[in-house]
Amino acid sequence: MHAFWNFILRKSQDKFLSMTAVVLGHLPLSCIGLFVFGFPNSESLIFALFSSILHFLYQIFLLNAYKYGQLSQVYPFARGLSPIIIILISFIFIGEILDKNELIGVMLISVSLLLYGVKINFDSKTNFQGFVFAIIAGCFIASYSLVDGHGARIAQNPIGFYSFLTIINAFFYFLYSIYFYKGILKKLLNEGKTIFWIGGSASYVAYAIVVWACIYLPIAVVSSLRETSILFAIILSKLFLKEKITLFSFALIIFIFIGIIFMRSSL
Repeated sequence: MHAFWNFILRKSQDKFLSMTAVVLGHLPLSCIGLFVFGFPNSESLIFALFSSILHFLYQIFLLNAYKYGQLSQVYPFARGLSPIIIILISFIFIGEILDKNELIGVMLISVSLLLYGVKINFDSKTNFQGFVFAIIAGCFIASYSLVDGHGARIAQNPIGFYSFLTIINAFFYFLYSIYFYKGILKKLLNEGKTIFWIGGSASYVAYAIVVWACIYLPIAVVSSLRETSILFAIILSKLFLKEKITLFSFALIIFIFIGIIFMRSSL
């Protein structure tokens, strides 16, 4: 699901319209999530507010990354960087320690993704700005992942917590969009309805599952397993965007599977 909505964004000719449709497309399921699971407790609200800001900044930088870079360049680097940052920050601030196999698994997946992103960047003729924006997006991914995982644990209501923060995030993005892009709502109604319902729903469900998983597993492990969606991103980019798949891509897939095996053996 992560790969799918990123693919929709990268494939779109009007990326701002697509990002707007995805972000605002969270709202229907967010409202249902709050109705079914209820509001998060008061102790977690500050985390939801902070996370909504981080998500908003991530969306802006991801949008710019896809403006200048390929899906197969931006996606692996942004996603590969975040678990490494999460390992360090979660250890320092929340005392979360991975065992040996979990650490090996996370590092195998992250380093493989980073190397793949670097190689694609140097092999392609894409603008270097896409690479820079991908790095910044990766930092924001790590930041909101940590805040969301910790906030969901405090709330003990991951779906309610995530639903609440996505509504705030959509509000911030809505203000941004109508200020900088006049007529975006009219364009959304005329051209973005499919992405609103399909892309927005896929994005919401994908990350709601991630937040839920953070209650049961270390945040760095959840983040790394989420980033295995690069396998689907590679397939989608090859089939529909005509981006290259090389022997290096197959090596990446092998190392990711080895990383998954190491993490699974620790459970």
